[in-house]
Amino acid sequence: MGSKLNIYGTDVEIKSSTSFVEDWGYPNDKSMQFWQRKELPHYFQMVEYNSDGDAMLDNNQREYALEEVRRCREGFYFLNNGVETYITGKHYFYLQWWKLEDDIYADYRETDRKYFLFLDYWEKVSWCLGVVRGKKRREGASSQATSNLIYEAIFYKNSVCGLVSKSEIDGKKTFTKMVAFGYRQLPVFLKPKQLNNKDSISELVFAHKSVNTKDGKGKTIDSDTGHRSSIDFRSPSTNAYDSGRLSRGLFDEGGKWGKEAPFSTFITIVKKTMVKGVKRVGFLEAPSTVNEMSKSGGEEFKIVWDGANQHKNDRTPNRLVKYFTPAYEGYLGFIDKYGHSVVDTPTKEQYDYLVENFVGIGDLTEEDIKKGAKGYLLSIREKLTGAALEEEIRMNPFDEEEMFMYAGHNCEFNSINIQKQLNELEQNPVFLRRARLVKNVKIIKSPIPNVKDRIVESISFVDSESGGWYILEPPKTPNNFKKIGDYYEPLSKLDYQIGVDTTKDDFAIDGSKPTICVFKKSCIIDGEETGLYPVALYLDRARLDIHFDEEVLKACMWYGCTANYEIDAGTQFYRYFAKLNANYFLEWTPKFAQDPVKMKPLKPGSQSADPFQLAAQLQVAKMYIDGTSNEGYNGHVHRIKFPTLLKQLLKYDHAKRTPYDQVISLMMCLLCVIGDSQLLKTTMVSKPKNLLPKYNLKLN
Repeated sequence: MGSKLNIYGTDVEIKSSTSFVEDWGYPNDKSMQFWQRKELPHYFQMVEYNSDGDAMLDNNQREYALEEVRRCREGFYFLNNGVETYITGKHYFYLQWWKLEDDIYADYRETDRKYFLFLDYWEKVSWCLGVVRGKKRREGASSQATSNLIYEAIFYKNSVCGLVSKSEIDGKKTFTKMVAFGYRQLPVFLKPKQLNNKDSISELVFAHKSVNTKDGKGKTIDSDTGHRSSIDFRSPSTNAYDSGRLSRGLFDEGGKWGKEAPFSTFITIVKKTMVKGVKRVGFLEAPSTVNEMSKSGGEEFKIVWDGANQHKNDRTPNRLVKYFTPAYEGYLGFIDKYGHSVVDTPTKEQYDYLVENFVGIGDLTEEDIKKGAKGYLLSIREKLTGAALEEEIRMNPFDEEEMFMYAGHNCEFNSINIQKQLNELEQNPVFLRRARLVKNVKIIKSPIPNVKDRIVESISFVDSESGGWYILEPPKTPNNFKKIGDYYEPLSKLDYQIGVDTTKDDFAIDGSKPTICVFKKSCIIDGEETGLYPVALYLDRARLDIHFDEEVLKACMWYGCTANYEIDAGTQFYRYFAKLNANYFLEWTPKFAQDPVKMKPLKPGSQSADPFQLAAQLQVAKMYIDGTSNEGYNGHVHRIKFPTLLKQLLKYDHAKRTPYDQVISLMMCLLCVIGDSQLLKTTMVSKPKNLLPKYNLKLN
């Protein structure tokens, strides 16, 4: 009866051995039972070849070769500190025969065993096309995947295998230093004869026949396996493999691919080469660390990662599954004699072993060993701040959130806090009502002759899947404005502020999206801040600018507040508001954005083309997002409930800000809300009120 091992949410069944279990010659001494790679026997020092270049094995060689092939196919059982331990055939091939690029063989690690078991499970699930593997640096994932490429070409006939890395240089390096090098180090009975140049730097092509045997009819590798196979690498592009059939693919470092080759697009295309009708004919591995999200491939890798969530879907949308190992699992320097990770405080036996083998060969000390891998990595983090901290966490993430949370090296704001809020919203999503704002007009007949009828206007909303409004909260007092004669006046200016980012195209079908942000101002109740966050966003393309201005006016009326336009696209909106006698709904250049040295005539709105105003916009955004304290976080990003706005904040580039319409509309709000409040504080500090009255006396 076998057992089950839960590996990253997957229950993997492990069968008990029915035959040989290696005890390494120490059946009664558990301390000597651990993985020990065995060298090729001495009788393989000389191997005969026929005139065709095929190896001719004698009986001893043949018997040994057949057993090794069986282990590579079926797996291997051994006693590890007295515990019967099973490793898959691919894992055995990797440990016993695959030589790494630094000319050594891999050590046994329990964390690697779990991955190979996980991989074996999903390779047998017919709908699954591959594994997306998030990892720490130097985890060995690429080495294991290159071993699996060669394994595919050896043990399955007519295999077509391919490799793509983050650049052509990296792909060539992986192919020559890992794939080709590892192949050349294989024993003759596992190495099909190569047809092309053995020093080829771009492709391995294997012969139809690999090994003949002498003095018997058995064959090292069956005649229907290991033949007519090839492995090559290609430069990263969306169409690197877009036709034919691909049996096995290694697509390395997808989290670092450049923008010219979007990784998610590549995966969508390459998967078509791994199916024939409804039948799966290929499988891929995509191991990667994650670069920062906005300037490199981190965001693209996350698209693939999110689509491969087998924990949410019985069958994932992209037919891939994901796998992640915390950095403190399998961390070099904290792996004991039996391949187990020393995550927390080590035992006496583990401590002695780690001190003997790892202290003095690097920067680890005995005090470091006492902390365990997790404590050691945390101690490194404690010494770092800012970009250095982000890089360290990306290099050694503890969980999936950290793998992406800190991928914002070039972010204008504190990406850590933004990602925390994004993750919070992912775990506890809020309801954003999608709607349209509707203007209602009611005519009240005048009972007095020759007196005009009274027109009552109001705004309401209608739920609509195609509506451009995303509403978190309606106004506390809807339609809180008054109309004196023909003129409108907002009455909730202390409660709300609207910011507007416009487009430069009058006919804006293909232009960037104009955006409206409605912001709730500070509202302290019983000493607790209950405001300072966006309550509504308008994200839609208006056919004409006048239609967009109409949406702004409806929002001003409904929330009873003013709107601050970003006016680089022009001030034609003013004509619309003036025509309707709605000028009081417009905000003129906020004081915080007015250059005290260059006093200019004020305009309706804020002008980003003015360097002073542009700098002021980023300043108030940093005040709001990151806070104003050097001692700790006192910002307000945790109050934002709109994921799209948070994602734009992560990628925001102040030098190229056109795509970030939601951020700009937020800045227009903050110039009025945060900016003027800071200006008021400065004024109060610099010009305190007189405590005693002053009198001017005129003496005769």
